[in-house]
Amino acid sequence: MLFDWDTTTDTPEAITSEILAVAVLTGQETPGLLADLPAYLPDGSWWQRLGEYRTRQQLETTNAFVPTTWTQAVATGEVSGLLPGTTAVTVEGIRHRSGEVAGHPEVARSPVAFTMFVVCPPDDECWLLRLGAPGKALG
Repeated sequence: MLFDWDTTTDTPEAITSEILAVAVLTGQETPGLLADLPAYLPDGSWWQRLGEYRTRQQLETTNAFVPTTWTQAVATGEVSGLLPGTTAVTVEGIRHRSGEVAGHPEVARSPVAFTMFVVCPPDDECWLLRLGAPGKALG
């Protein structure tokens, strides 16, 4: 959801709503997650400008893993006070953007890496807690 959008049919607000639908809404992490999203989504004026170019974006995921740094931090007690089942997942991939410039199709590809923090209670689905800073994924 965060990387798969189309400026001709989606809005940043709709994408944010979709993300909140899979987020843990305890109230504790929600303000932080809402603060994380602007680093990933164009703001309203950029969205409008990208819309003029009929910009679409997709993510091709090439790898997803629990980072070693996270596992070590949990094992050494550096991470505490978390909901049971909380973990970090680093996602690596290729961002594909396409659109039209002066009536001609344009395509761009760029590598992407980010870390998301999720909680996966036993016998339940996983829920999003927070997003790490783009380009500063845990390894």
